[in-house]
Parts: sequence; structure tokens; C-alpha cells
Amino acid sequence: MSLAVSWGIGLALLLAGMALRIWAQSYIHHRLKMQLALTTSGPYQLVRNPLYIGNILICTSAMFFAKLPSAAPFIFAWCFAVYSIVARYEEGWLAELYGPPAERYLQEVPRWFPRLGRLGRISFWNQFSPMAVRAELHCLLIGLIFGIKGLAASPAAQVTLTGLRARLFS
Repeated sequence: MSLAVSWGIGLALLLAGMALRIWAQSYIHHRLKMQLALTTSGPYQLVRNPLYIGNILICTSAMFFAKLPSAAPFIFAWCFAVYSIVARYEEGWLAELYGPPAERYLQEVPRWFPRLGRLGRISFWNQFSPMAVRAELHCLLIGLIFGIKGLAASPAAQVTLTGLRARLFS
């Protein structure tokens, strides 16, 4: 797989994961330092764990940035397994905290794969979205880390480093 294709897929997965996290964050308010409540709108009417799905996409993107696309299915499966355990724990906590409304939500909304038949109106942007964008900017670090690594390994960087070493240590 060429570098351009690998990076293109990685960037698409990173941006999709970030977009999903921003959308979810604007509804759940987890990092927005606001009162938490049972959230059943926005992406939460499609699936119970859109933040984790976003994380899985972002982790998988790292394998494409690292030019290890063959590892992506394993990373995807590992994340899915870990987040399934975490989600089960959190669902028990939601049921304890919010009672019957949470129990109804857990029965009606799938954990990972949406059922698109009975959806209400979906809004992708709300008054909290700008704060959610700021709260999720750290996700760009995945691309930045591999971008710097890629630049450092480029022929231009090697020539520059060779010249710099010659000047400093000769």
C-alpha cells in the first residue's frame, strides 16, 4: 500500500472518529464541565457508545499512519473487546444512577450497531458543539505524532540532519 493511500485512509478514519467524538461530546457534555444527565439524543439515539466508536476509529487510523494497515483489524478487534467490557460496566452504573429511564434506553438502543428504522430527528450541531470541538482537539495529536515521524524519516530531513551533524560535530 502506498504512503499516500495509507495516509489517506488514516486521515479519513481520524477525521471520522473526531467528528463522531465531537458530535457525541456536544450531547453528553463529558469534558465540558457541565451537569451530567442521561443522554438519549443526537448520536446516543443511534448507539449507546458513540465516543468509544470514535476512539476505535482513531486508534485504527494510527495503524494506517504507521504504515501498518495489516495490524488495523487486530487493533479494531482489541479496542472493540476492551470497550465492550467497559461499556457493560458503565451500563450497570447508568441503570443504578438513572433507574427505569436508563433501563428502557439500554433495551431500546443498540450498543454498537445502529438500527435506523425508528429514529427521531437527528441534529449534528447544537449550542455545545463549539465547546465540544475545543474539548476534542487533542485527538489531532495522533496525526501530528505520525506526521512528525514521517517528516523526520523523509529524504529532505535526512539531508538536513546530516548537514547539521557535520556542522555541529566536525
